[in-house]
Amino acid sequence: MQISREELKPLIREFPDRSIRWLLETPDNLYGLLLVVIGDLAKNINYSKIKQVNRTFIQDNLRKREADMLFIAPFSEGIEQTEHEVLIYVLIEHQSSVDPTMPFRILSYMVRIWETQRQEFEENNIPLHQWKLRPILPVVFYTGNEMWNTPLDMRQLVDLPTSLEEIIPHHKTFFLNLKATSIEQLTKEDHPFGVVLNAIQNEGSARENFRESLYLALDRLEQMPEAERANWEKLIYFLLMLIYNRRDRNEHDEFFKIIETRISEKTRREEVLRMEKTLAQELIEEGKAIGEKRGREIGKEIGKEIGKELGVVMAKQDDLIRLLKGKFRSIPLESIEKIKSIQQIEQLDTLFDRAIFAENIKDLGIE
Repeated sequence: MQISREELKPLIREFPDRSIRWLLETPDNLYGLLLVVIGDLAKNINYSKIKQVNRTFIQDNLRKREADMLFIAPFSEGIEQTEHEVLIYVLIEHQSSVDPTMPFRILSYMVRIWETQRQEFEENNIPLHQWKLRPILPVVFYTGNEMWNTPLDMRQLVDLPTSLEEIIPHHKTFFLNLKATSIEQLTKEDHPFGVVLNAIQNEGSARENFRESLYLALDRLEQMPEAERANWEKLIYFLLMLIYNRRDRNEHDEFFKIIETRISEKTRREEVLRMEKTLAQELIEEGKAIGEKRGREIGKEIGKEIGKELGVVMAKQDDLIRLLKGKFRSIPLESIEKIKSIQQIEQLDTLFDRAIFAENIKDLGIE
């Protein structure tokens, strides 16, 4: 299934904020991320039944966070493989600066999510003894460049004696500091999303480093079976947009060419060429849209100025005509038309001053 230009438009406009979310909407990419972050626990989740939770499920103040994603999926472990529903909460943190309040942020989000489930219990008249909240797997995906040395532990945020530490709420938050994670860890499970993470990791690195990460990603994506064609296309599109948004313009041709030539299978290579063409067309359209928007803004600004000047001209024309009518009772229609045709404010001011002392219409000199 080919990705439409309509789907690409918001990604091109807001690549930093939307692109990773777009990737994680595909369950297999979420699986690839969780393999890196939570390890073997990721293998207990049934991704064929995973669902992204509708944002209306969450309160308004939480829904407004575009970097938050919430999923619900079956989770099973042990010999019996009994399924339980688990919530997977992913916070994508793009900020370069470290947020020391992150443990509290995560805890507050978790409580709000549980509060929503509590409200569901009450609305559905579920007896209290049957209330079972879903466990939440909180994941912080940090893509910033600054080293994150602050523990994700509520105890770091509370001023209290050591003897009272056990009264502080404690929850484990899984954390991926992308820029500080080794390539071995990212690619340990040999999942294609790991090599894409490596490309993101090197998005701002030296040219040769990014080139190597691109080679690595393309070689692994080449191994994706035809059954995963839709996600292969998505990951390739992401790499193309990553190059466009994160690399210098003078590097684009080289890296686009690498993607074209590194793919050996003919139909996939043709698909890449189509992608590049579609992306180029959409970028051109986006550039036109931005230009047209700015043009409209400039036009409005000019229009306002012209409108102001035209209003002054019309007011001065009316003042002059009223003065003349007041002095001479009536004035010829052709004189009114000539006054209405004058657009220069200075000329109208001169005529007004002349009209004050004029003894007849001819003294104005407009005939």
